[in-house]
Amino acid sequence: MGGYLWLVWYEAASKLTPKHWTLAVTYEAHDRAYATVASEHTGRYTSRVIRRVHLTSNHPSGAYGGRILLGEVNDNVLCSLEAYSDTAAELVNTQNRKRGQNSSNCQDWAHIIVRSLEDAMLLPQASQAGSLARLEKCPRAG
Repeated sequence: MGGYLWLVWYEAASKLTPKHWTLAVTYEAHDRAYATVASEHTGRYTSRVIRRVHLTSNHPSGAYGGRILLGEVNDNVLCSLEAYSDTAAELVNTQNRKRGQNSSNCQDWAHIIVRSLEDAMLLPQASQAGSLARLEKCPRAG
C-alpha cells in the first residue's frame, strides 16, 4: 500500500517570523485525510510523530496555512519516518550549538529529512520536478 508525503506549513506570528513546517504522510490525497505527522519543537529540538490527525488541522504553533505534495511513498517511509525525524533533530541541535538557539530551523529539519528520503530512493529523485525542488518553493516567512 502506498501513501503520500506532504510538507505542511502553519501561519507565522508576523510577516517577519518564519512559518512552522512539518511533514505528514497520508494514505489518501484529500483535505480530510488522516495523517501521520512528524514535527519538532523549538529550543532543543526533539522530534515527535503523531498519528491520526487531519492533514489540514491546526498545529500548536499556529493555524494551518497550506501544504504541498512532495511525492508518493511506499510503506517504508511511514515505518522509518520516526528514525529520520530523530536523526534530523539531532543534526539541527548540533547546528544550533554552533549558531545559537534563536535560529529557526524547522525548515532545516524538513530539508534534511526530504534530502535523506531522496538519497534513499524513497521519494522522487532530485530534478526539476523532484521533492526537494518542490520543497524549495514553499513559503518560509509570514
